[in-house]
Amino acid sequence: MRYRMLLCCLVLFPVAYAYAQIPTDALKNISPQAQQQLIRQQLSGQKSGKLDVNELLKGKKDPLSDSVAVNDSLLESDSTEIDKVEKPSELDSLMIYERIVRGDTIHPDSMLKSLKIFGHKMFERSRPVTFTPSENISIPPNYVINVDDEIIVLLWGRINEEYNLKVGRDGTVNIPRLGPVPVAGLPFSTMQSNLLSRIEQIEGVSASISVGTMRTIGVFIVGEVKTPGYYTISPLSNITNALFAAGGPSRNGSMRNIQLKRNRELVATVDLYDFMINGNDKSSLRLQAGDVIHVPVVSKMVAVTGNVRRSALYELKDNETLDKVIDLAGGISPAAWTNIIQIERFTMNHEQVVVDIDTLDDEIPSVPIADGDIIKVFPILEKSSNAVYLSGNVLRPGKYEFKDGMRLCGVIPDYKALLPTTYLDYAIIIRQDPPRYLDRIVSFNLKEALDNPQSDKDVPLQPRDQIIVYKLDYFEPDRTVEIGGSVTTAGKYELLENMKIRDLVLQAGGLQENASLTRGELYRRNLDQNSDLISTVKIGFCVECAMNDDPEHNLELSRLDRVYIRQKLGWEDERRVTLVGQFAYPGTYVLFEGETLEKLIERAGGFSEDAYLKAAVFTRVSVKEIEKKHLQKYRFQMEKDLSGLSNEIASIEGVAEAQALLKQQTALQNRQLDSIASGRVVIDLTNQQSITDFVLEDGDTLLVPRNLNTVSVLGEVYNPSTFKISNDLRVVSQYIEAAGGVKSTSDIKHTYIIRANGAIVTNNRRSRIMNAGIEPGDAVVVPQRIKYTNPHKIFVETVDAIFKISSLLTAVITMIVLIQDN
Repeated sequence: MRYRMLLCCLVLFPVAYAYAQIPTDALKNISPQAQQQLIRQQLSGQKSGKLDVNELLKGKKDPLSDSVAVNDSLLESDSTEIDKVEKPSELDSLMIYERIVRGDTIHPDSMLKSLKIFGHKMFERSRPVTFTPSENISIPPNYVINVDDEIIVLLWGRINEEYNLKVGRDGTVNIPRLGPVPVAGLPFSTMQSNLLSRIEQIEGVSASISVGTMRTIGVFIVGEVKTPGYYTISPLSNITNALFAAGGPSRNGSMRNIQLKRNRELVATVDLYDFMINGNDKSSLRLQAGDVIHVPVVSKMVAVTGNVRRSALYELKDNETLDKVIDLAGGISPAAWTNIIQIERFTMNHEQVVVDIDTLDDEIPSVPIADGDIIKVFPILEKSSNAVYLSGNVLRPGKYEFKDGMRLCGVIPDYKALLPTTYLDYAIIIRQDPPRYLDRIVSFNLKEALDNPQSDKDVPLQPRDQIIVYKLDYFEPDRTVEIGGSVTTAGKYELLENMKIRDLVLQAGGLQENASLTRGELYRRNLDQNSDLISTVKIGFCVECAMNDDPEHNLELSRLDRVYIRQKLGWEDERRVTLVGQFAYPGTYVLFEGETLEKLIERAGGFSEDAYLKAAVFTRVSVKEIEKKHLQKYRFQMEKDLSGLSNEIASIEGVAEAQALLKQQTALQNRQLDSIASGRVVIDLTNQQSITDFVLEDGDTLLVPRNLNTVSVLGEVYNPSTFKISNDLRVVSQYIEAAGGVKSTSDIKHTYIIRANGAIVTNNRRSRIMNAGIEPGDAVVVPQRIKYTNPHKIFVETVDAIFKISSLLTAVITMIVLIQDN
């Protein structure tokens, strides 16, 4: 019984939902802001993004060991703030002066994890290569000629010839007409002069001697390099060139003790720091075949971090001192606090200690440095200690130098230093008094201070004072007035100084045509001083008088006033109704008060001769909106009912049945979303009484098509089609037979007719549907037979049938419109 009742409700709902009405309303709430909240909001806004160092370091034994960065602030003490630590990549991209200009406070602990080994960046882009000498390199005079070097001899004069001669293994070159000449082991300048002197003995011949393709030499690069091995290089190469060929020293390799060995003896030691810092390349020291370049493991390294020009890991030689190491780091920065330089040191492989080095006369002392030392140069924390700070609604906020005897007017000299809409009755100074340096508020009247400079109203200032001047909106946040009614642009507007009713009307675009010239209303909130009770009063005024600036009616406005301009008596917006199709004069008509459909059809000249009244479609905007709301309610109710049934099936028949039902639910919901509210009202134009008292509304549309001569057969028939009206086909059964007859899956007992005007004809006790007469534009629907023993499935399939009916109704309306367009 429960399922049958639910089934009946769902079947009858689509017929009833188009005639229901749902009232709507709107609510508006305005929340005021308290004065103290605004003050706190202003203060917190000025300090956004900052943290209290006392809170951050609370409970920590060694605050200097934390990787934090202290930052200066306009409103906070320089020594009581912690700034966020930037990512290493961001730190690397900025030089020390860029960070100083940005206002960053560089704490050495924040940089330890991002320190790089000094010098390795130079080799980052180098790739290990084996290369041959270039032909474009000029030959130095001291270049020693050897086997496989190419000597170019150019002759001109009585003999014009060019010879490319290789130095043979015997150390000679064979010059035509002169024979072998020894050249190996000679410097280029000596070899050149010897050959020229020999050639110039030939009468009438001049000569030029140069070196062509040079030989290559092989050297060994071993030790802590990125790619050790045997390398073929140019004989003009030095140690630096060779190291670039091998990719440079590895992270464990020394850069200050690179050894060149020749014939098992140490020839030279190269310090790459001298090359990178001073540019000394040791280019005079040429490599020879069989040389060995050895890069040992770095034996002594220290870290220099903080407020130096180049924080990095540096390799040291023996007996290095603090001042020399600071010089390697480029020296200290202008923001460095040099009273104490801190060194963290490992002692005798037993413990790490902290050593504070006191500087004398700002000079770095020559203190010995040990292997593994971490040298920290701290920042100056007390910045702008001789400054006062100005912020808020002022023309030039920022820092100002504090001078002895300085007062408020020394920072804000007059009203020109303020921005518009400044609140003059209240301003504050945030002051920090020793020894606790807690923020304390000193309030003052800004207007009295500016009007009485050098008086007690002109507050004396102290270093680090923070002056805050407020905007009027902070204490009167809703400085607005509202206007509504017959104006061009109703709404809220900013309340300007001395603003009156006329000004507000003009701000809103002026009066509309329907505005009353006599009836205006001003609503104002009044405070009863005795009872502290707020009440709203209405003040009537003459609109025309206010617009003519009559002082009795053009009243000055106050905050939160609301002005309303009434319409003229008897004014009504123009209403329109559209007639489409077979009328004598179709089109849009202005609707008169209380006009009925019958009267409007008469005004349109009546129907044309081929008008088919039974297929007329009447739609109404208000009905369409009601249908939308009821479709939404119907959807929610259906989801609720189907969800309950799904849960019941899951508990009784199992999860598989519940999942099948859930799948059907989803399909039904998708169909429901596709349903379109048409706003159609069924009217029988053939019945004169039905249109005599039918009052029209704004936006109504009536479509009357031409005579239709077709009938559609839909549903469970073998050939669903549309047939032309024929004298041989008069009743439902004949059209079903014309469509091939019904299928075995049809439910012939529940066949129904959708009339051209949207009405539904079904089987009843008085007449059988199969003998019902058919008229042009009708549609015969043969539904599918549903036979399930499970009442839940019957319920779902019935809901599915409801949507099929809705879809058919929409299809018939669309068909009529398409026929009319044709």
